[in-house]
Amino acid sequence: MNSVFFVAAVSGLLYTWDIQLKLLTAFRYPATRNFIRNNIWNWTRELFAVARLYGGLQVKISSDVPKEDIPSHCMIIANHQSLVDIAVLLFAFPHHSLRFVAKKELEHWYPAVSHVLRAQKHAMIDRRANYSSTMKKLGRFGRSSVSGYCPVVFPEGTRSRDGLVKTFSAGAVRRVLEGNPLPIVSVAVDGGYKVSHFESLVRDTRKKFYRARVMRVYPAPQSKQEVAATLKSAQQEITGQIESWQYMDS
Repeated sequence: MNSVFFVAAVSGLLYTWDIQLKLLTAFRYPATRNFIRNNIWNWTRELFAVARLYGGLQVKISSDVPKEDIPSHCMIIANHQSLVDIAVLLFAFPHHSLRFVAKKELEHWYPAVSHVLRAQKHAMIDRRANYSSTMKKLGRFGRSSVSGYCPVVFPEGTRSRDGLVKTFSAGAVRRVLEGNPLPIVSVAVDGGYKVSHFESLVRDTRKKFYRARVMRVYPAPQSKQEVAATLKSAQQEITGQIESWQYMDS
């Protein structure tokens, strides 16, 4: 029975927000982005409240970096386990305006989510496109970040289905930063590979944790070598945190 309530509650929230966004876009498109910016943190809070009530999911946000030391304008990099990572990072940075590098398939058919990604002009990458086309899109995305938003990149390039951290690739990060060098904030996220589907939330009655931890703030890299060194360090730190969490859970 919980599964019915859970799906109904989540679907109800998403479709309600989707209708609001469509109506606002139809009559006052310029106001849509402000509406999203002012409401998106509360939306993620409501979604996680429903997930906790019906699925036992607890979201825990922590940080090794004092709040005042996190730059208001920065790039955020994190490991990647599921679509829920996007909501968790939005929840973890309530005072930052985030824009994600995400797969193009999310651009349509996902109520509210797709509309937000399109309206805010997130970088929607077609994985079937050639390398040159992808790099041009990432370059435009990076240059537009001068407006003040924080680009978010998952350097693994795809999600980990077992929670293990894959190798970080420097290409996308380097290209985004070319147009606007920014300090980099590294974040470890864990739990997505266990709750990637509704069924996994409601069938398993044990408590489930989705965790995010802000690991470090790196100065804005000024060269390819500095980008590579930053990603290597971030990957090692994030891997260590993920392994620590998983050891505690075992």
